[in-house]
Amino acid sequence: MPGIHSEASAVAAPPLMSQRYAQIARLGTVHEARLAGLLCSLDVPSRVNRFGHPASNACVQAYAKRAICAATFVAGALVEGTLIGVVEVFEASRDGTAEMAFAVAADWRRQGVASALLEAAMRWAEHSGIGTLRMVISRNNWPMRGFAHEAGAQLDFDNLNEIFADIAVATAAALDIAA
Repeated sequence: MPGIHSEASAVAAPPLMSQRYAQIARLGTVHEARLAGLLCSLDVPSRVNRFGHPASNACVQAYAKRAICAATFVAGALVEGTLIGVVEVFEASRDGTAEMAFAVAADWRRQGVASALLEAAMRWAEHSGIGTLRMVISRNNWPMRGFAHEAGAQLDFDNLNEIFADIAVATAAALDIAA
């Protein structure tokens, strides 16, 4: 994936943004304002896709405050200190499935940001014993449906309003058993 890589390395961003660098890093409560800023920058159609309704700035800010504390894992893509993308992974259910949600700044979409964030979430999930990462996607969110398909997710269309996109995680325990 051109331009975006993980944790320790900062790599040149895509050709259109060649003067900038992106880095994937774990986020914590000190990043709440950056998360709120990214989510508040989403346009109305993106907010509907992300939250299921045209969430107000106050609603998005309250969500960011809860999410940064409640999510089990949060990673962000940063360029020169600006948060351009985020993945939030929430606590796994008893069956080992953890829900994850993404947001990417409009200018950075289709440039590998979500893929790099998914890669970070997959590595974290593998080491945390999570068996499946799930995206809950609105039926009309064609970009996320395409992303889920490209990521190899198993898509479940049984729900009337949403699609469950499950990505199997090769956990360390499963790898030990296979060896």
